[in-house]
Amino acid sequence: MNSASAVNPAHRSRIVIAAKSIVVLQSLAIVYLLTSAWMTVAAAAGFVVVFVAVKALSRASGQVDRIFDEELSRQ
Repeated sequence: MNSASAVNPAHRSRIVIAAKSIVVLQSLAIVYLLTSAWMTVAAAAGFVVVFVAVKALSRASGQVDRIFDEELSRQ
């Protein structure tokens, strides 16, 4: 039994979210240490914008895939 099979699939998304959160927080801490608080706020806003854009684009991609599947199955 390897460690990949030991993780419950329901908990994998939580583990991924926790790992990504740690990376983002560490990145913001590095920005804060190297620059100022205002630059950290700007970097955090940038992370939020990128996160929202990726989420919207993935949702739109799924909708386009569904539309193509429906249209191609009709032919």
